[in-house]
Amino acid sequence: MQQKVNNSEPMEVEENGIGRYIRMSREARGYSQLDICDGICSVATLSLIEDGKREADYWMVEALLDRMKVDKTECEFLLDDNTFALYELRRTIGLNIQKKECEKAEKNLAVYREKCGEGNLHQQFLLFQEACLERAKSESDKHKKKELFQKAIMVTAPNYKEIFGKKGTLSNLELECLVEIIHCTESSEERESEYEDFYKYFQWNCERDGFFPPAYRIAMQYYAESLYENGKFEDCMQICNEVLEELYGTSKIENRAQIFLLRAKTREGKGIENEEEKKLCLRDNMTAYTVISIYDGKEEAKDLKEYIVENYGWHYIV
Repeated sequence: MQQKVNNSEPMEVEENGIGRYIRMSREARGYSQLDICDGICSVATLSLIEDGKREADYWMVEALLDRMKVDKTECEFLLDDNTFALYELRRTIGLNIQKKECEKAEKNLAVYREKCGEGNLHQQFLLFQEACLERAKSESDKHKKKELFQKAIMVTAPNYKEIFGKKGTLSNLELECLVEIIHCTESSEERESEYEDFYKYFQWNCERDGFFPPAYRIAMQYYAESLYENGKFEDCMQICNEVLEELYGTSKIENRAQIFLLRAKTREGKGIENEEEKKLCLRDNMTAYTVISIYDGKEEAKDLKEYIVENYGWHYIV
């Protein structure tokens, strides 16, 4: 029995539909075959897939689309039972980590490890999710987290520093790994410098593709945090505003609460001199509180509620 997933906008069902779709997407975005397949498969293999002379493994297709920043939900895939089961398990693991259900995530990662086999892309998924799980823990091991993200990116991009330096093509997963590796740097000055390079990279990326990949949001949050730590409040405010403007164009919640909180802290860091500035700061804190209480739960929002009541005299939070 075949399972159907990702059916938001079906691609045409015909012979070599997926190979043709990959080629059309690649050419429309101006990528070479090497740009999107390096570290994933050979150019010869990609050529055979695009020409309909070789079947494409779903996980390879997913990785190729990610290199092109193409959302896989734009396609419809027919998956066999085994692939569909792994696909659903991946989704479950992601939700476990998002909800910080660490024990469940660890058990499901163990199940995935038993079922997936030895493929490089499966190993990259495991390393990446193990790193995300470490990040989600209340007492995260920074060294372990960095090591896992490094191992994950090196599966498909062992020369990632060179690729990034030359403004080469990296997938969203690879970019997120690199963002997190830098985040483990102790010096806020060093982090600021490296995230400034990311800022330039993403501006270039947006000019090329017409949009920012999801990794932009977390990278710019970390950039703004480093600017805040270094007392550069005006620059921090600018980055927060740019990220929020980009987030307004998507339905994703992602790190909205963190950006609103950071903007509130920045307003406070600059100094609140009048009632208007106090209202703006209260609004940012309240927006963050609303997002956290809805998506993370009232308990997670408790400390922020107490802070707002104590510092802004707000007594109407229910």
